[in-house]
Amino acid sequence: MRLFHFIFFAGIFFLSLQVLAQAPKTMPSFTFDEVYQVGKFSSDKLPKTGFIVLDFYDPGCGHCQKMGAGIARNLTELKQVNFYFISMNDKPYVDGFINMYAKSLKNASNVKFLFDPGTQFIEKFRPGNYPSLYIYDAKTKVLIQHLDGEDDINKLLSIVAAKK
Repeated sequence: MRLFHFIFFAGIFFLSLQVLAQAPKTMPSFTFDEVYQVGKFSSDKLPKTGFIVLDFYDPGCGHCQKMGAGIARNLTELKQVNFYFISMNDKPYVDGFINMYAKSLKNASNVKFLFDPGTQFIEKFRPGNYPSLYIYDAKTKVLIQHLDGEDDINKLLSIVAAKK
């Protein structure tokens, strides 16, 4: 009987973690440091048309590297998407990520790299895995889809294509 109670309460605990980890349906406001420019970038500077993808990533994460490379290869197909790559790592790690996996992202007009020096992103967006991509409608700032731990660029491409 004790084992049953333990399993029951453990299951409830893990289910409640899933509920707490749900992505926000409406984009919360935020301010992060810019990686390649001096200053801050806040959510009030986001575009009002197309799609916004917030990509919370770790430069050393294999899934993040694969998704970053996929985005870099498909920038032409994703021209209506504005990407914001957000990391808690310093600029040298971001440089390494770009140079090794996604060179075309650095000078792309629809891509920005941001730095979260604290835990703001985690507190506001509640990611579960790396990479954690949040796809928002730019006009309404309403969540279209959240991809957590996903490295298949085709999933991102199909979501964007379906919402055009």
